[in-house]
Amino acid sequence: MRSIFVLEEQTIGKIAAGEVVDRPASVVKELIENSIDAGSRHVVVEVGNGGMDYIKVTDDGCGISEEDVEAAFEKHATSKITSIEDLASLQTLGFRGEALPSIAAVSRVELSTRHRSEDFGTYQKVEGGVIKERRRITRANGTTIEVKNLFYNLPARIGTIKSQSTELRHIMERVINYAVIYPEVKFELYHDGKEKPIISTLGNGKMLDAIVNAYGSGIAKELIELKELDSPASSPLVDLHLSGYISKPAVAYGTKKHLFTYVNRRFVRCEIMDKAIKRGYMSLLPKHAYPFAVVSLYIEPSEINVNIHPKKHEISFYHQNEVFHAIVESVSRTLRYADLIPEIIEKEKGKAGVGSESGGFFGVPSVERKAAIKAVQTSFQADMTEIGEREEGGSLDIRAAPLYQVLDSYLIAQSEAEDMIMIDQHAAAERINYERLIEKYGQRIDKQTLLRPYVPKLSPHQLYLLRENEEAIRSMGFDIEPFGEDSYIIRAIPVVFYRLIGEEEIMGVIEDLVEESDKREDKIRLLFATAACKASIKAGEKLSYESMREIIEGLRSAKMPYTCPHGRPTMIRLTKNEIEKRFKRR
Repeated sequence: MRSIFVLEEQTIGKIAAGEVVDRPASVVKELIENSIDAGSRHVVVEVGNGGMDYIKVTDDGCGISEEDVEAAFEKHATSKITSIEDLASLQTLGFRGEALPSIAAVSRVELSTRHRSEDFGTYQKVEGGVIKERRRITRANGTTIEVKNLFYNLPARIGTIKSQSTELRHIMERVINYAVIYPEVKFELYHDGKEKPIISTLGNGKMLDAIVNAYGSGIAKELIELKELDSPASSPLVDLHLSGYISKPAVAYGTKKHLFTYVNRRFVRCEIMDKAIKRGYMSLLPKHAYPFAVVSLYIEPSEINVNIHPKKHEISFYHQNEVFHAIVESVSRTLRYADLIPEIIEKEKGKAGVGSESGGFFGVPSVERKAAIKAVQTSFQADMTEIGEREEGGSLDIRAAPLYQVLDSYLIAQSEAEDMIMIDQHAAAERINYERLIEKYGQRIDKQTLLRPYVPKLSPHQLYLLRENEEAIRSMGFDIEPFGEDSYIIRAIPVVFYRLIGEEEIMGVIEDLVEESDKREDKIRLLFATAACKASIKAGEKLSYESMREIIEGLRSAKMPYTCPHGRPTMIRLTKNEIEKRFKRR
């Protein structure tokens, strides 16, 4: 009996679509790329319910001719290349001919277009890859593609879609990625039919204006324009150009999320470029800190391979060492000639550094806040009720003496069973403070009025979050109200954060709470875990003997002393038997 069969066409289409379209943001990306390739100067993106109800992209590009409309939905049909040799001189974002057929295979698509050479437009409706309707229409030059009921024929894929706010955030990131590198194009993003766009760029051709428009004005004063370098005569890369902006060392983050790299105006995730940017800062940044950077590299198309993955966000360089050193030198030279003294002074005063939020990129989380977020994502063994009903005195087997501190971060203690216990002083202090907060406040959220009301500089995404979640934010102890058309004023914060967070951190805490689940208990846990982290002693702090004793006594009284609120261990044990084995006594 035969056991190998050729799959039917619709099944093949759905499988292939999974490589190109995995969420609403993927659809937005592919449609924007088509609009840019069509020479558009104005691109309008409209989405409903985070893109799950509909995605509509309208542009003023060249349009599609009537005779090409049907072919546009055929697999591997493209106007970008005609042969494999064309990949060596590729100047467009698209070229594989997979976007429209992949999207149409898993949704209902309506196309309205008019080529600039024709006196009429064309309308075509496609469902699950099958053309249902086609007719001539009257419309202006350009193209409108509306994608409805994404994954309607793939129920399993719908289950992988996240919340509306998460999907909308991904869509915003895609739009901004292109708005920054194509500043001459005006981009607009609307959500749920609202009149005011979430994102609206100027389209004036200035990259810095596009960055400010996308990431907020707070980052602008911290950016330095990247200095162009001449390619060495000995380099095989005769035509390599770098442009963009990098942040001063005072603006640094704990992840690479804020490195935005482009090759020939294509947004890519490239390890070589990320490492080169980091290397260019040398010792100006801590080992695990990264800057905010928008780096655009132009290189001969024949020097790169973009045909690695259908999503086209991965590339490889044929001369990667030369590319690496060119970026390192450009970043180093830019910093070498920049005036960094104000930022260094600021950093020494403790006003900026790793986790600084002056960049304003969607309220980028600092390293410590990211740890706090994990507090509610990991498994908790004790809930509020258990902690509230804790009996006095614990059964933790740790002696209060003798105690030692090593590496200014860990305590060494001894158990009654004569084992050695090593304790992470920060994690232990977090656990102690967390349980004390829950014991003191339970599920009550008290406010603390600020001595001076705070009016944060908001990015488009932050403004949208505040507008859509005002009541939820107020219920968590933040006193906020609209202040003008595009601002909010914050008059009070939860009392648990009193004197623990600065103004620049307030928006980050609010965003974390908004993106948390709708359960009040989860939000309170996140609130208390973040406050406990801020209030706790840090790694690297020297402790007195009395401070060490307080940590031990706090752990001995804790209901769940073995992990911090983030799920990290507070201590590890080295048994007496293991020690004696290591020293060959057993």
